[in-house]
Amino acid sequence: MKICILYGGVSSERKISISSANSIYEAILDDYSIEMYDFTGDYVELLSKVEHVDLVFNALHGGDGENGVVQKFLEKNKIKFTGSNSLASKIAMNKIECKKICVENNIPTPKWDIYRKEKISLKLPYVVKPYDDGSSMGLSIVKDEKHIDDALIECLKISKNIVIEEYIDGREVTVSILNGKALPVVEILPKGDFYNYKCKYTKGECDYKVPAEMSLELSTLLQDYSIKIHNLLNCGSYSRVDFRISHSSEVFFLEINTLPGFTKTSLFPKAASEVGFNYRELINLIIKLSL
Repeated sequence: MKICILYGGVSSERKISISSANSIYEAILDDYSIEMYDFTGDYVELLSKVEHVDLVFNALHGGDGENGVVQKFLEKNKIKFTGSNSLASKIAMNKIECKKICVENNIPTPKWDIYRKEKISLKLPYVVKPYDDGSSMGLSIVKDEKHIDDALIECLKISKNIVIEEYIDGREVTVSILNGKALPVVEILPKGDFYNYKCKYTKGECDYKVPAEMSLELSTLLQDYSIKIHNLLNCGSYSRVDFRISHSSEVFFLEINTLPGFTKTSLFPKAASEVGFNYRELINLIIKLSL
Protein backbone atom coordinates (compact mmCIF):
# COMPACT_ATOMS: atom_id res chain seq x y z
CA MET A 1 0.00 0.00 0.00
CA LYS A 2 1.23 3.48 -0.90
CA ILE A 3 0.75 6.26 1.63
CA CYS A 4 1.68 9.91 1.30
CA ILE A 5 2.26 11.77 4.56
CA LEU A 6 1.16 15.35 3.94
CA TYR A 7 2.88 17.81 6.24
CA GLY A 8 4.43 21.25 6.62
CA GLY A 9 2.08 23.86 5.24
CA VAL A 10 2.39 27.61 5.64
CA SER A 11 0.37 28.13 8.82
CA SER A 12 1.76 29.17 12.19
CA GLU A 13 1.69 25.49 13.17
CA ARG A 14 4.20 24.35 10.54
CA LYS A 15 6.83 23.21 13.06
CA ILE A 16 4.32 21.03 14.90
CA SER A 17 3.20 19.48 11.62
CA ILE A 18 6.79 18.55 10.75
CA SER A 19 7.25 16.91 14.16
CA SER A 20 4.01 14.94 13.80
CA ALA A 21 4.92 13.80 10.28
CA ASN A 22 8.38 12.62 11.30
CA SER A 23 6.93 10.57 14.17
CA ILE A 24 4.31 9.01 11.89
CA TYR A 25 6.93 8.21 9.24
CA GLU A 26 9.23 6.48 11.74
CA ALA A 27 6.35 4.43 13.14
CA ILE A 28 5.12 2.95 9.84
CA LEU A 29 8.25 3.03 7.67
CA ASP A 30 8.43 -0.78 7.60
CA ASP A 31 4.69 -1.31 7.09
CA TYR A 32 3.96 0.60 3.87
CA SER A 33 5.49 2.30 0.85
CA ILE A 34 5.78 5.83 2.26
CA GLU A 35 6.21 9.16 0.54
CA MET A 36 6.54 12.49 2.34
CA TYR A 37 5.26 15.73 0.82
CA ASP A 38 5.92 19.16 2.29
CA PHE A 39 2.86 21.10 1.15
CA THR A 40 3.38 24.84 0.61
CA GLY A 41 0.12 25.75 -1.12
CA ASP A 42 0.72 24.50 -4.67
CA TYR A 43 -2.38 22.42 -5.43
CA VAL A 44 -1.22 21.37 -8.89
CA GLU A 45 1.91 19.89 -7.37
CA LEU A 46 -0.11 18.39 -4.53
CA LEU A 47 -2.28 16.47 -6.98
CA SER A 48 0.78 15.14 -8.80
CA LYS A 49 2.14 13.85 -5.49
CA VAL A 50 -1.00 12.14 -4.21
CA GLU A 51 -3.08 11.02 -7.21
CA HIS A 52 -1.27 7.66 -7.36
CA VAL A 53 -1.35 6.76 -3.63
CA ASP A 54 -3.89 4.67 -1.72
CA LEU A 55 -4.16 7.09 1.19
CA VAL A 56 -3.01 10.55 2.27
CA PHE A 57 -2.10 10.71 5.93
CA ASN A 58 -2.89 14.33 6.72
CA ALA A 59 -0.32 15.53 9.27
CA LEU A 60 -0.92 19.21 8.52
CA HIS A 61 -1.94 21.46 11.42
CA GLY A 62 -3.77 24.76 11.11
CA GLY A 63 -4.47 26.85 8.01
CA ASP A 64 -5.81 25.23 4.84
CA GLY A 65 -4.57 21.85 6.03
CA GLU A 66 -7.08 21.79 8.86
CA ASN A 67 -9.84 24.23 7.90
CA GLY A 68 -11.37 22.08 5.15
CA VAL A 69 -9.65 23.56 2.07
CA VAL A 70 -7.16 20.70 1.56
CA GLN A 71 -9.85 18.18 2.52
CA LYS A 72 -12.24 19.57 -0.11
CA PHE A 73 -9.51 19.39 -2.74
CA LEU A 74 -8.80 15.75 -1.90
CA GLU A 75 -12.53 14.92 -1.89
CA LYS A 76 -12.97 16.56 -5.30
CA ASN A 77 -10.18 14.40 -6.68
CA LYS A 78 -11.51 11.25 -4.98
CA ILE A 79 -8.37 10.73 -2.89
CA LYS A 80 -8.78 9.04 0.49
CA PHE A 81 -7.30 10.81 3.50
CA THR A 82 -7.14 10.60 7.28
CA GLY A 83 -9.05 12.94 9.55
CA SER A 84 -12.44 14.57 9.06
CA ASN A 85 -14.31 15.57 5.92
CA SER A 86 -14.12 19.11 4.55
CA LEU A 87 -17.32 20.42 6.17
CA ALA A 88 -16.52 19.06 9.63
CA SER A 89 -12.98 20.44 9.34
CA LYS A 90 -14.26 23.87 8.32
CA ILE A 91 -16.70 24.11 11.22
CA ALA A 92 -14.29 22.71 13.81
CA MET A 93 -11.59 25.21 12.87
CA ASN A 94 -13.97 28.09 13.53
CA LYS A 95 -14.23 28.35 17.32
CA ILE A 96 -17.23 30.70 17.08
CA GLU A 97 -19.29 28.28 14.99
CA CYS A 98 -18.41 25.43 17.34
CA LYS A 99 -19.49 27.44 20.37
CA LYS A 100 -22.80 28.30 18.71
CA ILE A 101 -23.44 24.61 18.01
CA CYS A 102 -22.64 23.82 21.65
CA VAL A 103 -25.10 26.44 22.91
CA GLU A 104 -27.81 25.09 20.60
CA ASN A 105 -27.22 21.59 21.98
CA ASN A 106 -26.94 22.38 25.70
CA ILE A 107 -23.19 21.91 25.96
CA PRO A 108 -21.71 24.57 28.27
CA THR A 109 -19.03 26.84 26.81
CA PRO A 110 -17.49 30.06 28.17
CA LYS A 111 -19.20 33.35 27.27
CA TRP A 112 -17.60 35.13 24.34
CA ASP A 113 -17.51 38.21 22.14
CA ILE A 114 -16.03 38.67 18.69
CA TYR A 115 -13.54 41.53 18.90
CA ARG A 116 -14.59 44.46 16.68
CA LYS A 117 -12.44 47.30 18.07
CA GLU A 118 -15.16 48.62 20.31
CA LYS A 119 -15.36 48.31 24.09
CA ILE A 120 -15.06 44.73 25.34
CA SER A 121 -18.25 43.75 27.17
CA LEU A 122 -16.90 40.77 29.13
CA LYS A 123 -15.60 41.24 32.64
CA LEU A 124 -11.96 40.53 33.47
CA PRO A 125 -10.28 38.10 33.46
CA TYR A 126 -10.75 36.89 29.92
CA VAL A 127 -8.90 35.07 27.14
CA VAL A 128 -7.82 36.77 23.91
CA LYS A 129 -7.19 34.34 21.05
CA PRO A 130 -7.68 33.78 17.32
CA TYR A 131 -10.90 31.94 16.55
CA ASP A 132 -9.45 30.32 13.41
CA ASP A 133 -6.08 28.95 14.58
CA GLY A 134 -4.70 26.32 16.94
CA SER A 135 -1.83 25.29 19.22
CA SER A 136 -2.65 28.27 21.48
CA MET A 137 -0.89 30.54 19.00
CA GLY A 138 -1.57 34.20 19.85
CA LEU A 139 -3.42 33.31 23.04
CA SER A 140 -3.21 35.49 26.15
CA ILE A 141 -5.04 35.62 29.47
CA VAL A 142 -5.83 39.22 30.40
CA LYS A 143 -6.29 39.88 34.11
CA ASP A 144 -5.64 43.65 34.09
CA GLU A 145 -6.93 46.26 31.63
CA LYS A 146 -3.42 47.63 31.11
CA HIS A 147 -2.48 44.37 29.34
CA ILE A 148 -5.34 44.38 26.81
CA ASP A 149 -3.43 46.15 24.01
CA ASP A 150 -0.43 43.84 24.35
CA ALA A 151 -2.71 40.79 24.13
CA LEU A 152 -4.46 42.12 21.02
CA ILE A 153 -1.15 42.93 19.32
CA GLU A 154 0.12 39.41 20.05
CA CYS A 155 -3.07 37.87 18.70
CA LEU A 156 -3.02 40.00 15.53
CA LYS A 157 0.40 38.53 14.68
CA ILE A 158 -1.45 35.25 14.07
CA SER A 159 -4.90 36.29 12.84
CA LYS A 160 -7.20 39.29 12.44
CA ASN A 161 -10.09 37.11 13.62
CA ILE A 162 -10.13 37.54 17.40
CA VAL A 163 -12.46 36.15 20.03
CA ILE A 164 -12.62 37.44 23.59
CA GLU A 165 -13.64 34.58 25.85
CA GLU A 166 -14.57 34.35 29.53
CA TYR A 167 -11.67 32.87 31.50
CA ILE A 168 -12.64 29.80 33.52
CA ASP A 169 -10.30 29.45 36.47
CA GLY A 170 -9.70 25.79 37.27
CA ARG A 171 -8.43 22.67 35.50
CA GLU A 172 -7.68 22.03 31.82
CA VAL A 173 -8.46 18.60 30.39
CA THR A 174 -8.81 16.96 27.02
CA VAL A 175 -10.70 13.95 25.68
CA SER A 176 -9.64 12.09 22.54
CA ILE A 177 -12.15 10.29 20.33
CA LEU A 178 -11.03 7.20 18.44
CA ASN A 179 -13.36 5.15 16.24
CA GLY A 180 -16.45 6.57 17.92
CA LYS A 181 -15.28 5.95 21.49
CA ALA A 182 -13.93 8.36 24.08
CA LEU A 183 -10.46 7.62 25.45
CA PRO A 184 -9.51 8.36 29.08
CA VAL A 185 -9.52 12.01 30.16
CA VAL A 186 -6.07 13.63 30.19
CA GLU A 187 -5.40 16.47 32.63
CA ILE A 188 -2.94 19.15 31.53
CA LEU A 189 -0.78 20.64 34.29
CA PRO A 190 1.24 23.58 32.94
CA LYS A 191 4.11 24.79 35.08
CA GLY A 192 3.49 28.37 33.95
CA ASP A 193 0.33 30.46 34.10
CA PHE A 194 -1.53 28.60 31.36
CA TYR A 195 -1.22 26.03 28.58
CA ASN A 196 0.33 28.17 25.84
CA TYR A 197 2.43 27.30 22.79
CA LYS A 198 5.70 27.24 24.75
CA CYS A 199 4.17 25.00 27.38
CA LYS A 200 2.82 22.58 24.78
CA TYR A 201 6.01 22.09 22.82
CA THR A 202 8.88 22.70 25.25
CA LYS A 203 10.10 19.69 27.20
CA GLY A 204 9.64 20.06 30.94
CA GLU A 205 7.15 22.96 30.74
CA CYS A 206 4.09 20.80 31.44
CA ASP A 207 3.00 17.67 33.29
CA TYR A 208 0.08 15.39 32.46
CA LYS A 209 -2.12 12.96 34.35
CA VAL A 210 -3.50 10.01 32.39
CA PRO A 211 -6.14 9.24 33.39
CA ALA A 212 -7.07 12.47 35.13
CA GLU A 213 -7.92 12.15 38.81
CA MET A 214 -11.65 12.86 39.11
CA SER A 215 -14.94 11.20 39.89
CA LEU A 216 -16.38 8.65 37.50
CA GLU A 217 -19.39 10.94 37.10
CA LEU A 218 -17.23 13.87 35.94
CA SER A 219 -15.06 11.82 33.58
CA THR A 220 -18.16 10.23 32.06
CA LEU A 221 -19.73 13.66 31.53
CA LEU A 222 -16.60 14.89 29.75
CA GLN A 223 -16.48 11.80 27.55
CA ASP A 224 -20.20 12.05 26.75
CA TYR A 225 -19.88 15.72 25.77
CA SER A 226 -16.86 14.88 23.60
CA ILE A 227 -18.67 12.15 21.70
CA LYS A 228 -21.70 14.41 21.30
CA ILE A 229 -19.64 17.28 19.85
CA HIS A 230 -17.66 14.92 17.60
CA ASN A 231 -20.91 13.48 16.23
CA LEU A 232 -22.69 16.84 15.90
CA LEU A 233 -19.90 17.99 13.59
CA ASN A 234 -19.77 14.59 11.84
CA CYS A 235 -16.04 14.29 12.47
CA GLY A 236 -14.01 11.37 11.16
CA SER A 237 -12.32 8.45 12.91
CA TYR A 238 -10.53 10.63 15.44
CA SER A 239 -10.55 14.05 17.10
CA ARG A 240 -9.61 15.67 20.40
CA VAL A 241 -11.90 17.87 22.50
CA ASP A 242 -10.58 20.43 25.02
CA PHE A 243 -12.36 21.59 28.18
CA ARG A 244 -11.96 23.71 31.29
CA ILE A 245 -13.37 22.57 34.63
CA SER A 246 -14.22 25.27 37.15
CA HIS A 247 -13.42 25.01 40.87
CA SER A 248 -17.07 24.06 41.39
CA SER A 249 -16.67 21.17 38.87
CA GLU A 250 -18.63 22.84 36.07
CA VAL A 251 -17.49 21.71 32.62
CA PHE A 252 -16.91 24.14 29.72
CA PHE A 253 -16.16 23.20 26.12
CA LEU A 254 -13.25 25.12 24.57
CA GLU A 255 -12.63 23.62 21.13
CA ILE A 256 -12.42 20.48 19.05
CA ASN A 257 -9.31 19.53 17.08
CA THR A 258 -9.86 17.44 13.94
CA LEU A 259 -6.10 17.10 13.38
CA PRO A 260 -4.59 16.93 16.86
CA GLY A 261 -0.84 16.76 17.35
CA PHE A 262 0.64 13.34 16.60
CA THR A 263 4.16 13.32 17.94
CA LYS A 264 4.88 10.33 20.17
CA THR A 265 4.41 12.55 23.22
CA SER A 266 1.26 14.36 22.05
CA LEU A 267 -1.95 14.22 24.07
CA PHE A 268 -3.82 11.85 21.74
CA PRO A 269 -1.16 9.11 21.80
CA LYS A 270 -0.92 9.49 25.60
CA ALA A 271 -4.64 8.75 25.93
CA ALA A 272 -4.50 5.87 23.44
CA SER A 273 -1.58 4.32 25.32
CA GLU A 274 -3.74 4.18 28.44
CA VAL A 275 -6.14 1.76 26.69
CA GLY A 276 -3.38 -0.42 25.26
CA PHE A 277 -2.38 1.12 21.92
CA ASN A 278 1.30 1.75 21.35
CA TYR A 279 2.12 4.54 18.90
CA ARG A 280 2.62 2.27 15.89
CA GLU A 281 -0.65 0.44 16.56
CA LEU A 282 -2.49 3.73 16.86
CA ILE A 283 -1.23 5.02 13.51
CA ASN A 284 -2.04 1.72 11.81
CA LEU A 285 -5.57 1.75 13.22
CA ILE A 286 -6.16 5.28 11.91
CA ILE A 287 -4.92 4.17 8.48
CA LYS A 288 -7.26 1.15 8.54
CA LEU A 289 -10.24 3.29 9.56
CA SER A 290 -9.52 5.79 6.77
CA LEU A 291 -9.48 3.37 3.83
